[in-house]
Amino acid sequence: FRDNFCGAEKETAAGMGVDPYYLMDQQAARSPIGCNRLLYLPYLMGERTPHLDPDCRGAFIGLSAMHTKYDMLRAVMEGVTYSQRDSVEVLKTMGVAIDGMLACGGGGSSKLWRQMLADTYNCAVRTVVSKEGPALGVAILAGVGAGLYPSVQEGCRRVIRLNAPQEPIEENVPKYEAFYRMYTKLYPALKDCYKELAAL
Repeated sequence: FRDNFCGAEKETAAGMGVDPYYLMDQQAARSPIGCNRLLYLPYLMGERTPHLDPDCRGAFIGLSAMHTKYDMLRAVMEGVTYSQRDSVEVLKTMGVAIDGMLACGGGGSSKLWRQMLADTYNCAVRTVVSKEGPALGVAILAGVGAGLYPSVQEGCRRVIRLNAPQEPIEENVPKYEAFYRMYTKLYPALKDCYKELAAL
């Protein structure tokens, strides 16, 4: 979406010396939760979890003349959040309790997206002080291999430092829940259409 529809934001961000996502976050924040009843399925290259389907594709559902680029931008962010929640729901069916999460990388640096995650999962979202999440993980594993730490868990306990949590906003939780429930109905409704489309 950034590369195809946010050229102006990329150009402005370059002039300001900031990341384009910083400006895109500000724009997405102008749209309310649910993006004025616009949902996005983020299946741009098929899907793996929980729908093992190479034929499904991305879609905006509910798009109307009233929607703006801001709505579409937020819908993309919310759609990815709902897709991640699908994976969390699989873990829950396996008895895994989720009482908090860590966000890292580009999405983790977005306060707006972290709030979406916190509100959608109804749990605290934290970030790691180090911005080098994958490299930090490799360093911990190397430390275990070299005998500096007796286990990965101990290495994590001794090395990882967390920022203050971003808590869910109570009144937002049921709003996101309603849109997530609608989101979960869309793939089953479109599954056969995706197959037909792939065969054309």
